[in-house]
Amino acid sequence: MRKNAESVVWDSKLRTARGSLFERLIADEEEIAPPHGADLIEAKVNSIKRHLVKLLNARAGASAATPDLGLVDFNLSSVETNDLTQHIAASIRHCIEEYEPRVKVRSVQFVSDPDRPLNLLFKIIVVMPALNKGEQVQIDILMKDGRVAQVV
Repeated sequence: MRKNAESVVWDSKLRTARGSLFERLIADEEEIAPPHGADLIEAKVNSIKRHLVKLLNARAGASAATPDLGLVDFNLSSVETNDLTQHIAASIRHCIEEYEPRVKVRSVQFVSDPDRPLNLLFKIIVVMPALNKGEQVQIDILMKDGRVAQVV
């Protein structure tokens, strides 16, 4: 952190934990100090989760500027029923790899739940830089009615 006569300027590495450009602008406007230590890791993970909800609820083809942003339409007739979860997992992986630069995807796996067959749960293992080393983080994504309902 650097102080000058008029304002406080925060280290850019600490500012990235706040998340998106708009989250950082709001924090700057409200002069909220960036998190440190364990709070820094938690803030980064929460920011990534918020971004994944927005990202994975977008539909590929809906943006003229970036047509592959978001998940593909899973109602395509070319997708076999047996391969549907693999197709969704591949789409999730591609979307995260392309549009979430703060993480590196290790795996995306479908987890079946016999009690809730219409809900699709995917376990995502990512590596994110935190505190000068790569931390492995598991993020669970629950899809209901074709939309990401929850990121845990």
